[in-house]
Amino acid sequence: NLDHPHYNSTAPLQQARDQAEQTAAISKLSGEYGLFYFYRGSDPIDAQMAGVVADFARLRHISLIPVSVDGTVSPQVPDSRPDAGQSARMGISHYPALFLVDPKSKSFRPLAYGFMTQDDLAKRFLNVATG
Repeated sequence: NLDHPHYNSTAPLQQARDQAEQTAAISKLSGEYGLFYFYRGSDPIDAQMAGVVADFARLRHISLIPVSVDGTVSPQVPDSRPDAGQSARMGISHYPALFLVDPKSKSFRPLAYGFMTQDDLAKRFLNVATG
């Protein structure tokens, strides 16, 4: 299609532009927000996503607070906290769940539910930053 040409010589240029936009969005949001990652440590998909989220946050210098909702800590995020009612107060009922949290205003908004790759997370940041 014309917006995202993947079958011609402009595809690498478009991909580079997309990545630059995603990087800018992540930089902007990471200055204002941190991440809460709610997961079930006993669930293999949640545990795998924990590694993706931890790497994403580390590589992009984003504060991350992992929260185990079932009391089982994933080795991917050993600094996890037990859920002390946060998920209920935030209305979270599906896991894994990744939220942007503004520590100043205490506001939050969902970023992702379910398993995602780092590329998909970067796209989500761009979507949140642009509207």
